[in-house]
Amino acid sequence: MKHIIIRTPNFIGDSINITPCLQLIKKEYPNAKITIVCPDIVADVFKYDTQISSCITFPLAKKNKFATYWHIYRETRKLKGDLGIIFINTFISALLFKLAGIKCNIGYKNEGRGFLLDFKPRINRNKHYINHYTNLFNEFIGNKYSTLPELYLPISGHKTFNFTNQQKTIGFYPGGSHKSPRNYPEAHSIQLIQLLNQQKYNVVLIGDQKDNEQQAAYIKKANCDHIINLTGQTNIEDLFNTISHLDLIITIDSAAMHAASALKIPFIALMGLSTSPTSAITPKVDFGKILKIENSMIREEEYMKNITPNIIVKEVSKTLSL
Repeated sequence: MKHIIIRTPNFIGDSINITPCLQLIKKEYPNAKITIVCPDIVADVFKYDTQISSCITFPLAKKNKFATYWHIYRETRKLKGDLGIIFINTFISALLFKLAGIKCNIGYKNEGRGFLLDFKPRINRNKHYINHYTNLFNEFIGNKYSTLPELYLPISGHKTFNFTNQQKTIGFYPGGSHKSPRNYPEAHSIQLIQLLNQQKYNVVLIGDQKDNEQQAAYIKKANCDHIINLTGQTNIEDLFNTISHLDLIITIDSAAMHAASALKIPFIALMGLSTSPTSAITPKVDFGKILKIENSMIREEEYMKNITPNIIVKEVSKTLSL
């Protein structure tokens, strides 16, 4: 096997979850070149992985455009790949790899694309995402491996913030109104910042550009010291580096949760309405906590209100004391 081409999932957290499988691929084919095909926002997951030979990227917002399809086809065809591993379950992803002349393509049977694949097990959507990805390759090689490698995320380690005191630093990713109903409520967020400040923690606010104005207002209303707002000021690489220098992160965002898991940073994930079952995305580590409090509420959109700031602060103290 000289050249392996891998089509990643479209999102950061999912792409971090393929890294255990990636390690098995490297172990099985140590001399093979590996090229990653992924959306631009995912590329930083693999930027510092020395075993990745190259990366073909495209804008996520244009993933279904003809120009993107042509770009992927043209660039992958140049590589003359021996094995294509397709972690996304779409028809077009299999078609592009087939047209690009990759000798053997593997992926789950989905969207009527079975005739395009050389190895095509059926999807079991009850599996954890990490197992879902790793099983695809492991079944292809005859279930040779029985143990999952750990998540990993190579980074530069560049520091994005600095406090002059020696207090522990908590990252907080509350999300903004555009992420409703997954975002942490405004009144709760302000109170949580105040409680963390009272407990003598430094706080780093994290989020995307759409969250910036809203989270700046949180800081003003909380009226606290020892807080830095990095919302909208970091790219994906900076986000990973920021998380790596925290003592703990509180997040509504699954990408930050998976990054923390790979970087071995304790996390508290606030779960409300999700696009996937919680059991399928919960990181397989023992230094994180998923907070999802349903009570008797019918609407999942209301779950976040049940996770009070006092509950979170207790979990912060418990986690950091371990």
